Amino acid sequence: MKILYTPMPGLVHRVEVVARELGLYDAITWERAMPYDRPSHLTDQNPLSKVPTLITDDGVALFPGMVIYEYLESLAGPKLYPTKPAERWPAMHLLSLGEGLWDMTVQWNNERKRPEAEQSPEQRARYLAAIERVLDRLEALAPSFSGFHIGHIAVAGCFSFFDFRRARDLETNEFGSVMPDFYEGRPTLTNWLTEVRKRPSFAPTD
Repeated sequence: MKILYTPMPGLVHRVEVVARELGLYDAITWERAMPYDRPSHLTDQNPLSKVPTLITDDGVALFPGMVIYEYLESLAGPKLYPTKPAERWPAMHLLSLGEGLWDMTVQWNNERKRPEAEQSPEQRARYLAAIERVLDRLEALAPSFSGFHIGHIAVAGCFSFFDFRRARDLETNEFGSVMPDFYEGRPTLTNWLTEVRKRPSFAPTD
């Protein structure tokens, strides 16, 4: 099988973490694809031109990330998705928050990449407010985090991108603004992230 993805220096993607945790990383061919360039090897498989996209050995293209996570779990056996209802649905709630946080962050980042005259301050503020609400909810939930599951990967993976993007903003100021410090004022979440990202699966490869 093959996964099309966009590598970023020093960043580990959530799908990479899932693959490592399930012992499938080396069974996957990792192929680079820049979605905004709409390369044919991506759009032929995923007309939305989005990454990650997984192509199974049977030639079926699977996306977005949440579908890929479940497919990989189906190959490796139950590990990251709790099976008991009392544990599963809180994990799925956290997964939804993490994936939604990612979506809002991408929207916010894309808006500020537009030429200044074409940007919408209202839209930027709307996206940022949603991000802050999710992060505040995660700070409230963090004391209840236990074990390690797919929801934790979704959340911690977002912070890997936050670190990457904020460091680049501070270095280059390429978009004329700097991603906020989303750790500030969230000590419980920050402490949890520090520990969970010590797992070998979170080591960046690109």
